[in-house]
Amino acid sequence: KQWYQRRVAITAGLLLVGMSGVTYGCQSAAIKYVGHLPTAQVIWGRFLIILTVSSILCISKGEPLFTKIAARWEIIFRCVFGILSFLCSTYAIQRLPVGEVTVIISIAPIFTAIGSKLMLKDKFMPVHFVCIILCIAGVIMVVDPRRLMKHASLDLLAVSVALLQPVFKSLAYIFIKRCNNQGIQYHVVLFYYSLAGFATASLSIIVTGFFLLISGHSVDSVLQQPSHSDNLALVLAGLLGFIAQYGINKGGMLANTTKCSLIRNIDVLIAFIFQIFMFHQVPTTIQVIGSVILLSSTILVVVWKNDVRS
Repeated sequence: KQWYQRRVAITAGLLLVGMSGVTYGCQSAAIKYVGHLPTAQVIWGRFLIILTVSSILCISKGEPLFTKIAARWEIIFRCVFGILSFLCSTYAIQRLPVGEVTVIISIAPIFTAIGSKLMLKDKFMPVHFVCIILCIAGVIMVVDPRRLMKHASLDLLAVSVALLQPVFKSLAYIFIKRCNNQGIQYHVVLFYYSLAGFATASLSIIVTGFFLLISGHSVDSVLQQPSHSDNLALVLAGLLGFIAQYGINKGGMLANTTKCSLIRNIDVLIAFIFQIFMFHQVPTTIQVIGSVILLSSTILVVVWKNDVRS
């Protein structure tokens, strides 16, 4: 009975992470839509929505907030790495094609597998290595390497920032798991994460705007008047961000961190779908093969039964 309950919990965790990947992909499209707005303003709007919803969730569950928490360092590190991860991805998505950014951040499973082995003592089975290779190969093929080579004028700073995102994302996964090991509820972790993100974005806007004003420059680089459609996209990004964070926080507590990181890459397929139906770009044979490989590796992770009885 315990084995069955554990199996159900792991499956539920992986499904939640998969849902997180879908909503992250949709959120990326919303962020790309408001790419003309300053990065700090986009981050501020997204965290404001997540903070509002997560606060309501914690209050409805009678969770005491702002009290002493045993795993405060785990929560702090989860917040730091999570915020850095989202900052990197937002900055890169606003300045690079979504496909290229998705390829770069898809290497996160490598760092997650290594980090979880070192910090969480998770088992690293041969099937994990196979799935990581298949997943990365599928992601690269989905965006078509030949198309990547055509963008010779890519923003090198944005590329460098995007390369840092998988490292921060993997560390965030690991500390989500450590929070669970300390008995911290997922909605509490989400509340503090959104609070820290909102405070960081607010401080960034205030400080940067202050120095711009005293130097006689316009504050348009940190704060602009959004249109009605921009506001709608920001609210949508925030709501999708909350759903995505719920999935990754709750799912990451139930399932193996390496599997979660792999399942999370389903957002690549979502980006691929947006590319077809919103931008009317017909997929190549390589992209179709890559999609099949990516889906196959994701399914293999879900159905593989290892480390269940531990």
